[in-house]
Amino acid sequence: MRENPRVITPSFTLLMLYFCMLFVAKVLLILLVAVIMGGVGAAAAFFGLIAIATLFGASNMEGGLAMGAVGFAPIGALVGAVVGLWLAWLMIKTMSRGAVMVGGYGLAAVVLTSIGAWFAYEELTDGDPYLVENEPAMHIEWRLPEKVRHDRVDRIFRFTMRSSYMDWTLSTQWDEPRVRDAEGVSILRMRAWIRWRVTGRVFQLWRAPHHDDRITVELDLPRDPGNQNNYGPWQDVAGQPGYAFRTRVVRRDGR
Repeated sequence: MRENPRVITPSFTLLMLYFCMLFVAKVLLILLVAVIMGGVGAAAAFFGLIAIATLFGASNMEGGLAMGAVGFAPIGALVGAVVGLWLAWLMIKTMSRGAVMVGGYGLAAVVLTSIGAWFAYEELTDGDPYLVENEPAMHIEWRLPEKVRHDRVDRIFRFTMRSSYMDWTLSTQWDEPRVRDAEGVSILRMRAWIRWRVTGRVFQLWRAPHHDDRITVELDLPRDPGNQNNYGPWQDVAGQPGYAFRTRVVRRDGR
């Protein structure tokens, strides 16, 4: 007599699925706890070494303490990961199967949500940068209260332009010609590239070697300035008699 073939019942399938999910939950719990504890260990080694060195009077010239502490961060990460593996193993041994499932998948959900939130934050707060080949150029004319020698302007004057996004310095350079004379005074000519579509751009000018004595002006440009065929009106610099500036934005796309 022939035997009936083995039939896999729905209950058996669900049981196998349950044990597979339990196995995955255990793996996730072990890996994620180890990774998290590794990060904690790296941070503890980095900041702990800096704190101890500072306590004993070590010099932090040019960030030397941080550069030295970086070398100990991997050691702290390794120690933290080992401790994490041990903790995760203890958790699995003492927790119920249901708790392991909740812990493994719950921790994975928290980690994935945190990573997604971080990427979303970076996307929403990246300053909406222009493509490098489409960065608008801003031309600046800066009127001085006196006339200066044209061959010495790049030795005397320094300038920079900053964006409100991360307080980053924008690319700047002298325009050509670098200086011109009008009505008995000299006018310096510079240009900068607008990197991000944000408001809040400032321009600074100073005379070397007085780097801490800077004249700072708000450029008051819109978030995404349009193309200008001519310079705007002269604007007096508050608190600096005789100084004035004007700007002109030139877009490569002509918008």
